[in-house]
Amino acid sequence: MLGTNINKDENLKRAKERLADFFEIIDESQIITTRSVNKKYKTDFMNQAIKLLTDDTAKEMVLHFKHIENELGRSAETNRRAEVPIDIDLIFWNGELRRNDYEKYQFVKKCVDEIKDNIELIN
Repeated sequence: MLGTNINKDENLKRAKERLADFFEIIDESQIITTRSVNKKYKTDFMNQAIKLLTDDTAKEMVLHFKHIENELGRSAETNRRAEVPIDIDLIFWNGELRRNDYEKYQFVKKCVDEIKDNIELIN
């Protein structure tokens, strides 16, 4: 799941380009704009789910995600300013639910359901 609240079009594009350096992107949901669920963020977010193909473990994937977030400007300082250049979260891995964001946030469920292709939910 991708999310950004600054330089939105550019940051989504750059994140997908960097992800494509590590993984094969095999599907993408529509991009949706959402209001922040946290009051500290004053600007709307753009969000998109993408489906990746990889031989990496979930832990290895998350390490790549964090590296890309940092590379694209995510830091403690941007977090303090309520700016999210890019947030990349692993929601499902091999059909296993990895973050409760899918059940907690309607926008995550909507985007993920667009591309999940009948993956069984494993808790």
